[in-house]
Amino acid sequence: MQNWSNQINRYELSNEYSITRANSNEFAIYESVYGDKTFNRFAVKHWDLRVMISLDNPFAKHESLYWIKSGENTIGGVLLEPNVLSRFFIIPPFENPYKILKLLNRLLVKWSDRSKAICAYQIHPEQYHYFDMLGFWSDKSRRWMLRPTEVYEFNWDNSISVRTPEPCNKEAIARLFYESFHGNIDSMYAIRHNGQECTYEEYLDEVNEYFNDCTESILLEASTLVFDKTEKKLIGVCLVSCLEEWPLIHTIAVDPSYRGMKLAKTMLKKALTVLNREYPILRLFVTVGNAAESVYYDLGFIPGLEFKRFYLPPSAE
Repeated sequence: MQNWSNQINRYELSNEYSITRANSNEFAIYESVYGDKTFNRFAVKHWDLRVMISLDNPFAKHESLYWIKSGENTIGGVLLEPNVLSRFFIIPPFENPYKILKLLNRLLVKWSDRSKAICAYQIHPEQYHYFDMLGFWSDKSRRWMLRPTEVYEFNWDNSISVRTPEPCNKEAIARLFYESFHGNIDSMYAIRHNGQECTYEEYLDEVNEYFNDCTESILLEASTLVFDKTEKKLIGVCLVSCLEEWPLIHTIAVDPSYRGMKLAKTMLKKALTVLNREYPILRLFVTVGNAAESVYYDLGFIPGLEFKRFYLPPSAE
């Protein structure tokens, strides 16, 4: 069984099955239909966008896309590289995904650095039990939530001031994220995988990326910075971005000392109100079990399909 290399185009899984390098655009078309079949009713209207979404794999270091072959017949596809598996799909009429996953897992273990976890990303609920059977541990579950935009009447407390985010606020925003998210469910997952919570520097990189990418004026107008007038410090942030042509709550955070003042709910009401001028929908992405979910439910956000990450823990050897 060969080690992984960018220069190798074909790997044998067994006497019957193999994987071969895939053209990225062709792979994206098939993955959009067969891997994301829950949503493929939207594919015709925005096909170029659907392909772009399929090729967006921030957790992968390489464009390691493969066709799964039975002889010369293509029966599926997968993104596979050391320590990473994702985008797994099967093409009908083939009906034994577990058999293929067992073979892929054997190859993946051979390729991977076993001092690190092997992660399986963007796993669809219908595939969960296959990864359970292969000994993967269940990890973070994430899901979309969305609701229509709407014009609200809302009021800010007299003790605070409200501003539109600007790049000069980057350090303060990153510091609030670091302090606000300490000990939450995402931090616990980060510790499990990386041995530590996200650092201030990582949050600052995220904020820098937000300001580099977010250039649409209405998105910044819908975003909010909340300051305590007396303490003159940042106590609330709601950043609105755009993903896949629709507005998205990029990040929302409130200083732990100021929770209970309904700042998060008010910032969301403002976002829904401003965006209503140009957009019918607002979305967000949340980790299942995050306490903030109750705020979203109270504002009428409805949960969508859940995706889970699985992993094989590092080897003890």
